[in-house]
Amino acid sequence: MFDQAKLVKQAWDMKKQMERVQKELEHSEIVVKLGSVTVTITGTQVINQIKLDPTVQEMENIQELEKAIKQAMNKAISDSQDVAKKELQKVTGGLNIPGLT
Repeated sequence: MFDQAKLVKQAWDMKKQMERVQKELEHSEIVVKLGSVTVTITGTQVINQIKLDPTVQEMENIQELEKAIKQAMNKAISDSQDVAKKELQKVTGGLNIPGLT
């Protein structure tokens, strides 16, 4: 027999767990270092810091530095999205919920 109350409770519990995971992701930090660029990003894809090694002074031109920054930022965003996806899948039990996982 279909137990609507049980289903509503499960949905409520999942919502609370998702809120908890979201807060954890906001406070988590992922650090990516590619070459002379280090990017620190949260689990919610907020860039906290970009650091450049002193070796950037040795770069031949500004385009080289721009490329290094872009690559490091893209990697940081990708890693952050992977962390968020894994954490949310723990809550959803692997269910594919559009917009969440």
